[in-house]
Amino acid sequence: MRTIVIAAGVLVGLLGAGCAGGSSRAPAKPARYQTAAPDPLRDTDLARAEHARAVGLMDKEDYDAAEAALKAALTADVMFGPAHNNLGKVYFHKGELYLAAREFDYAMKLMPNQPEPANNLGMVFETRGRLDDAVSAYGKAAALEPDNVQIMGNWARARVARVRRGERDPELAALLNKLVARETRPDWLDWERRELLRQEAQPRGDPTRDPSGG
Repeated sequence: MRTIVIAAGVLVGLLGAGCAGGSSRAPAKPARYQTAAPDPLRDTDLARAEHARAVGLMDKEDYDAAEAALKAALTADVMFGPAHNNLGKVYFHKGELYLAAREFDYAMKLMPNQPEPANNLGMVFETRGRLDDAVSAYGKAAALEPDNVQIMGNWARARVARVRRGERDPELAALLNKLVARETRPDWLDWERRELLRQEAQPRGDPTRDPSGG
């Protein structure tokens, strides 16, 4: 599974302007998505509405429009975790991995009991070849939802990749056994069975090709 993201913000400076010949008034603060310095006034209902609109756009693979809608959601409520998570997905699909990782990390902080942001962050690390970080992120997601075969499959894939580079993983066979008992995706089940046999027979050998093409 490759379904695939952290937090940095934008500080906004406001310039006041006087009105000639009359009383002066500072211009209204522009609505803008900020992570580091969120506006304390939050409109969570608007954030939900914009987030729902963004999800529909993501389903249509209109990622530019989805990005705009998600930023509008976060302008309304910068603490709305699902919008950070989906903005990370948008960035991931657009190949902007650093930005994706930022958003997934921020979503993890806002939704500490939800496994998806950690799983998505694992996807970013795995894509960048940072296998230790990927295994750690997938492990956090798996701890929150240990029966989710998609998350567990991602965790196994990253751990197999570490074995490919010569590292040992004594617990990998147990994970693959658990996956074989629960897997419903035919291509993954075939890979897991073959990899389990390889791990049991020759743990330091080169694993067979993984179902995602790696």
